[in-house]
Amino acid sequence: MSITRLATRLMPRVAVALGGLILLASIPHGQAALEAVAAPQVAILPGDLDQPSDEGRLGTVWVVNRDRGELTIFDARSGQVLQRIFVGGGAHDICISERAGKAYITAEAIDTVTTVDTTTLALGTIPVGPLPHHVEPSYDGRFVYVSLASHTSTVGAPQVAVIDTENESVTYMTTNASSSARSHGPHPSFDGETLYVAHDIGNAVTAVNTGTGASNLTVGAIPRAEEVVPTRFGHLLWASARGDNTVKRIDLNTGTITASVPVGGVQPESVLLTPSERTLIASLRGSPAALAFIDTVELTLRGTIPIAGAGSAGDLAVITPNGRFVYATFDKGITGTGGVAVVDVRTGTVVDSWVYPDTGRPHGVWYSRKGLR
Repeated sequence: MSITRLATRLMPRVAVALGGLILLASIPHGQAALEAVAAPQVAILPGDLDQPSDEGRLGTVWVVNRDRGELTIFDARSGQVLQRIFVGGGAHDICISERAGKAYITAEAIDTVTTVDTTTLALGTIPVGPLPHHVEPSYDGRFVYVSLASHTSTVGAPQVAVIDTENESVTYMTTNASSSARSHGPHPSFDGETLYVAHDIGNAVTAVNTGTGASNLTVGAIPRAEEVVPTRFGHLLWASARGDNTVKRIDLNTGTITASVPVGGVQPESVLLTPSERTLIASLRGSPAALAFIDTVELTLRGTIPIAGAGSAGDLAVITPNGRFVYATFDKGITGTGGVAVVDVRTGTVVDSWVYPDTGRPHGVWYSRKGLR
């Protein structure tokens, strides 16, 4: 995902100030307490969160298990499993278009996107092409962008499939002129006019005009570029670089990398901005699973938060619309049992942890304000 993956269009808030040393909260549900680590101590500024304290724990959290081909829907407050649905082999990532009232899940093993009606849970399928990988909706929910993580397509260049949620028609955009590149993480601009795509093979981020399909920008020297998230304010783009364990800040006006910040761990993937855009949060795919908090003004690492115990590996993450909570998946390998960590951004602590109801690797994750009827 991943959200950023942002669950909906974000509204500005004043900045969150982080820094210092705290002890992480023990994780409920019988998991061992995490050791004390250098992690964010959060000082809330007036007006930073204008939502009730439990906003972001109302609704549901949708998680796909890449080994079981399964969707599991959790209650966002209690972690109760509400539904489990088989959605196709190689289920990898998920997003929800509130406009369409559907979840869109990439099923790599069958080259399709599986749709799930968020009210009735009725299933549908949309063939999209080879190895659908990561998925992200436009901010108005009209389009869903799917990276095709195989560069063996007939056109000989990496592509993104574009699903029109009104009629489920599919069109394609070439995302890089190099046939050796591979599209990985797409993310649209807020105005919907540009699609930014990270290429983990090819080590580049590109910008594609969504109306014409023309490539507007290519920025290289981003080792194993995984995910991107544009800022709402100014002309900046953040990209995770899994190859050198940093996040890069890109000036979209000049097409240059203007900052490279080490994440304090390994293999950053999901990149999430808080509503104020003062904080960038990155999921870390190393072991143990962790999140990194980066100050986007000072360009420094504030700290890392382990979200699971020894032997775990990080996966993807999503932030709630008000920026209060992050839901992050972690796994313990194909035969192990992973789960979902709930992190309070304000306090920099793991406030809950849900065990996945079976083995396999929970991976893609999305938050919805809607409950299940």
